[in-house]
Amino acid sequence: MKTNLIIGAGQLGSRHLQGLLNAKTGQQVYVLDPSEQSLEIAKSRANEVPGEHVVHYVTGWEGLPSSFDLVIVATGANVRKQIVTKLLAEFKVAYLILEKVLFQDLASYNEVSEIIKQSSVPTWVNHARRMFGHYQEIKRQLTGKGAIKMHVIGANWGLGCNGLHFIDLCTYLGGSTVKNISSDWIDDELIESKRPGYMEFTGTIKGTLENGSFFSVSSFKGESKLLSVLISTADESWHIEEAANASLFYQKIGSETADNKQPLKVEYQSSLTARLADDLFSKGSCLLPTYDEACASHVPFIDALLKKYNDIIEGETKICPIT
Repeated sequence: MKTNLIIGAGQLGSRHLQGLLNAKTGQQVYVLDPSEQSLEIAKSRANEVPGEHVVHYVTGWEGLPSSFDLVIVATGANVRKQIVTKLLAEFKVAYLILEKVLFQDLASYNEVSEIIKQSSVPTWVNHARRMFGHYQEIKRQLTGKGAIKMHVIGANWGLGCNGLHFIDLCTYLGGSTVKNISSDWIDDELIESKRPGYMEFTGTIKGTLENGSFFSVSSFKGESKLLSVLISTADESWHIEEAANASLFYQKIGSETADNKQPLKVEYQSSLTARLADDLFSKGSCLLPTYDEACASHVPFIDALLKKYNDIIEGETKICPIT
């Protein structure tokens, strides 16, 4: 039987819990969060999963076992470095999954990298679109075709919180790493995040990969039920609607009509975590980017947003208040 730990039991952590409870491997799960309210959310969602489960809900580190097969850190970005430092210093961990945005400041990326290397714990970052079946198929079709262009367009979906998901997706599909990211097209106004204590951005982030691929990621002001992803090469394009009426259109450039229009199955974190755990316990690896792979996108992203944030507030802070 596996012994697993989820740190952070809010909206996302509770979905990870559902996923672990749906995994094929027998396990007992510890859920750690100082908030009783968050633990209640986790309990209610665990009860939605059929079957007999062994789940321990705790508000402190005391009493936890000394080792874990899998740990998922689903806290806010502002405390993640502190959590990871304590976890790897005091507990034995076989596999570690970190939520994004990893950290709000640039220094933490190298500091935590050293901690992970010293502990020799295989670590991945939860950019889960790499696990989506339709993106895996698109990547297969793109193999060997060189640079791509990717445009993401929607409204009010959280450019700071979620922008990295699409930048990581571009590096995955394009088969290259980030060369540069520009925040010049981000709006000169901050908005309050739906998560208390954090801020959000609107506008557009643009960037390129080392192999010449290009991306633009836009979250405009206002309400919209659409989130569109357009991926293209010199002679093909894929148009994915991720939100309402999720669907995919494929078109050969020059064709008058789109081919292979198909509805998409929405893949939720609860089912993705089950697959993730099964892969780790059976293969020792998973489809998510490693910590180092993720940092190659996170660092220039945080750097670009920090510059814009300091311009907006007319300050010189080293902390970008996103999560």
